[in-house]
Amino acid sequence: MSFVQFLGWLQESYPIAQLRAANHLVIEVTEVLHVLGLVTFLAALLLVNLRLLNIGLRRQASPLVASAVAPLVWGGLTLTVLTGTILFLSGPVRYFYNSAFVPKMILLALALVVQFTLYRKATTSAQPKPLFAGASAVLSLSLWFSVGLFGRAIGYV
Repeated sequence: MSFVQFLGWLQESYPIAQLRAANHLVIEVTEVLHVLGLVTFLAALLLVNLRLLNIGLRRQASPLVASAVAPLVWGGLTLTVLTGTILFLSGPVRYFYNSAFVPKMILLALALVVQFTLYRKATTSAQPKPLFAGASAVLSLSLWFSVGLFGRAIGYV
């Protein structure tokens, strides 16, 4: 069974068929929650990255800023991933063939790797090296905003 055949089987499975047959508001509310999660996540991430870039919140240590917004970062990311999974399951074959979907997933994987490695190291160090902190922030912001951009493109390609 190929990957596309697996997605076709998944798409026609009973739970996913029920999801597609549900009231259209279910998917629309899921889309709104997906965007809300992403905006919450990106806003909190932006605060920390501005601190790492030494552009904002200069009086606060990076670990303090990171720990203060951590509930928003993790809550927003969790909401985004959960709702994104539901949206994907509503039409896995359609998403797989969308030319913006695969790049989004690749960027998402890269962004998560950066989030759990470089970004974590930069935000837990009391005095991160400025070049490392800045590079981590620019890479983090670039990847996450690219994920959002390609996600938005899914509706148009």
